[in-house]
Amino acid sequence: MNATLLRLLLPLSLALPVPALAQADEAEPEATPVEDEDIRLTPETLGDALSCRSHPAAVAFATALFLQGKRPAWMREIKESEETKGVIGLYGYTLSKPVAFLGEQVSTVYFLKDWVVTFWPRDKAAAFIAAQKMERAPIKVTEQYYRFVDPETGPMLGAYEPTGGSIEAALAKAFGGEAPPSPPADHLFVGCNYTPASQADFLKAAAQSEAMLREAAAGMAEALGSADAD
Repeated sequence: MNATLLRLLLPLSLALPVPALAQADEAEPEATPVEDEDIRLTPETLGDALSCRSHPAAVAFATALFLQGKRPAWMREIKESEETKGVIGLYGYTLSKPVAFLGEQVSTVYFLKDWVVTFWPRDKAAAFIAAQKMERAPIKVTEQYYRFVDPETGPMLGAYEPTGGSIEAALAKAFGGEAPPSPPADHLFVGCNYTPASQADFLKAAAQSEAMLREAAAGMAEALGSADAD
């Protein structure tokens, strides 16, 4: 599977050792310099990034926050909460100046690889998912919803549950063990993914997600066995 597609699938992009995702600091979201555009870091441009209206704005914020260390004064880092515990590579901020997200006012935003998201209670997220006509992705190991703005190239409006528990359970099952079933998450991340991919390729990758986790776990088990033998 094309490594780019894994950036659309949270369980896989966080659990699998994908060379294409590796960075100098793998925990930090990917960012590249913005070319030919001078994007101001304002609540308006952050709202555009969150609403799937501006990839350049998403890149501009990621570049400033994670490559240049230039955080706007109206953004403050959020410490890990109980709800987001175990989500690898997640960076959150509270906003003293709320941003507009497709008709909603948002005062928190998170960055995770190619995602720009907010974090809502399930009831509010479910109402938004229905209003935006998102569909459930065919992924068994976690809960994820999608709607492609452009079916050929993206971006993808999406929602997903915090992935820490679902990854643990999926890998335990793949290793032949059993993890206690996790209750449905009471919050969901909702926002935009800017990975360049088509809806057809995303759905194909999603359908293969469980098999890929099993394959990854088998590879890790083999590597651990070889290390023990040495």
